[in-house]
Amino acid sequence: MALTPEDESAYNMLAMKMQRDINCLADPDRSVRRRAADKLNRTLQNEASRVSPAVLRTLCVSNLQCPLLQCAETDVVEKCRERALTSLLLLCENKAMEPSDATLKELVALADSRLGKMPYPEPTEEIRLLILQLLHAFLKQFAAVKDMPTLLRDVITELANALGKTAVDPFPDAKKMSAECVILISKYWKNDMGMQIGTIVRPMVVNLSHQHSRVRVCALQALDAAVPCGSEALPELMKEVLLPAVSKVVFDHAPSVREQLVCMLAAWLGQIEQVQQFEASIFPIFLAGIVDESPEVRALSLAKLNELSANWEARDDDGGVKSGDVELMEVDADDVKSAPPLFFETRPPLGARKLAASLQAQVLPQLLEKTGDWTVQVRERYTQVLSAYLILLEQNMNPFLDKVFAALGNICRDDEVVVYNSVKACLGVVGFYADSQMILASLLPMVAGRLAGQDTAQHRTNGLILLGMSIEGMTTKTIGAHLELITEALCDAGLRESEVSDLQDQLAGVVSSIVKTAGPLLAQKDEIGFRLFWVLNHLLASSSESSVAFEMATESMEELAAEMELPAEVLYARYMGKLLDTMTLPTDVSGRWQKCDPSRVLFDSICRRGGAACGENLGKIVPIILIHLEPDQDADVRLASLALLETMLGTDAISQAFKPFSVALLQKAIIPNIVWRGGRVAATIRKVAVACAYTLLRQGIAGQQCLFETAPQMLPVLKSSMDDSDAKTRQLVCLALQYLFVALPGCLGGTACSTLTCHFTGWSLLFLI
Repeated sequence: MALTPEDESAYNMLAMKMQRDINCLADPDRSVRRRAADKLNRTLQNEASRVSPAVLRTLCVSNLQCPLLQCAETDVVEKCRERALTSLLLLCENKAMEPSDATLKELVALADSRLGKMPYPEPTEEIRLLILQLLHAFLKQFAAVKDMPTLLRDVITELANALGKTAVDPFPDAKKMSAECVILISKYWKNDMGMQIGTIVRPMVVNLSHQHSRVRVCALQALDAAVPCGSEALPELMKEVLLPAVSKVVFDHAPSVREQLVCMLAAWLGQIEQVQQFEASIFPIFLAGIVDESPEVRALSLAKLNELSANWEARDDDGGVKSGDVELMEVDADDVKSAPPLFFETRPPLGARKLAASLQAQVLPQLLEKTGDWTVQVRERYTQVLSAYLILLEQNMNPFLDKVFAALGNICRDDEVVVYNSVKACLGVVGFYADSQMILASLLPMVAGRLAGQDTAQHRTNGLILLGMSIEGMTTKTIGAHLELITEALCDAGLRESEVSDLQDQLAGVVSSIVKTAGPLLAQKDEIGFRLFWVLNHLLASSSESSVAFEMATESMEELAAEMELPAEVLYARYMGKLLDTMTLPTDVSGRWQKCDPSRVLFDSICRRGGAACGENLGKIVPIILIHLEPDQDADVRLASLALLETMLGTDAISQAFKPFSVALLQKAIIPNIVWRGGRVAATIRKVAVACAYTLLRQGIAGQQCLFETAPQMLPVLKSSMDDSDAKTRQLVCLALQYLFVALPGCLGGTACSTLTCHFTGWSLLFLI
């Protein structure tokens, strides 16, 4: 560029002023070189804004550039190198360096010389940063040259080597500037970057695990720019280097890093042709952004998904999704669950659904495998990713349901709450989208223990968990058609009679899910209501009051009554008779129950809970009690039956209903068990039998006709019990006799009274008086 006379004069004055200092840069004395470098730097800072760009460029090209580069590359004094580079950077920022191939080669040679080896020939990290800043500033200007071809082919090898080495520089700022250079080169010289992509990418990937989040972000930005440049080596890099490293960034604790990951993956999916063979690996990592805990990351991921879907929708392969299928999903217009249950506010875009369907054979096995990872974090996150992917698949997941259930069955009882909740949400998605008949065809045999080698409580429990969680995702309309089949399976004796606490908890959970999901339908489905009532009563009978099963069964019984628009007492009145008929009650001693028999436990429970309903069914209940109170029956069964009888006799709502059975109860059940027998167990049975007699008399169940008929048997055994060693038994005898005397005033003969009086101790006589 020709200088004007004025610029020529300014140039000559500056050149003369600076020439001595320029010459001193090569002086053997290090202090002289240092002072010269300082002075030159100060002069440039002062004069750069005063002279024209043409003067500054001429000064740089003719006088300063070569000496300063020489000083920066070879001077042994750190301060001299630093000042030389600072001066060069100042010149470059003021566009004084000529954007030519020759200058580029000189700068790349400097970078390669000082940064291209390990350990670095340049030991000072701040100077290494200056070299990179100078290189970045020049490349930025070099890229802006429009009237000449600008290629890096001659220097790309050395340049990539220097950038690759500085990518692993311990100095974080150097790492970031190296990434900035990579981004710049990738933007303007894609082909040249593609030639050396391996040299750049491999060290850059290392920074994805750096402790500074900003370094990790810069590394992702560099990979975002560089990888789409592509080359023949990209598939190998993707498989061996990029995918293993990028998959770990999903768990980065910094939202800014995860946001950049989403941007990078979206760029890869949208720009790289070679990446299509790796879409099955990249797409699940991208979906991790959809399920991210950060709202910003989720919003960005959804926006990118919508952008990419336009490209995917235009592909020839429809993935099993019809091109016209773009309307919003309407499962049930009247159902509150007519929208997808997770992650997406509306139905996902068609292009995303098409891609998911086309990749399902490759993606699902990967995701299912990762749901069983040994780390909690991976299990939780990839179960959520699986949920998002299944939402995209919709009904296309049906062929893979068995594999999905098998994988989720392994973690459905995970000790970690976050994993359990993720599994629950995922199965809710399955219940919402998958074919309900196929869901039940997979799970009901597992629940019933009909699969080979899976007739165990553990397998049944897993099946119940999967079934309950899937039901919660179904709509009322969906589950309505299958209630008959589901409740029939739940009434299987192996389930409802199980004493395994975990299985009971999950069975209660399934019933609760059915009541909540199908609630509006239950009022019109009497048989379904009865089956649920049956199962719930089994759970109430066999589980402890402190258990989860008992608590859930109690709540579900109340909800069932509410859904059927009945009070709980009326529910028992409606179904108790049918339940007793269904139980196949014993009719003679040959069919008597043992104490631990599930049917006896259920019988005992419903008789205690049934209230007024028991009074309506005493014709069925009393014979069962009589069979189990015969003297030859096991002591523990007699004791349990007497305790039940005493409770029922003392219940005001049903006590008077026992009047028609009072004679049989006294003669066949109560009096034979008051007869004295030796032993502590017999004494306990005798005490409870006397309590039954006392309660029966106190409640006024036995009229005079009954007492006239039973007194000849009852008085002798009561009299014999007045000498019982247990004070409580003696007290109960006295109380029973008191009510007996009151019920039969003047009816006992003198001999009987005198005989009884002789057996009373002082305190008991006072008690009667």
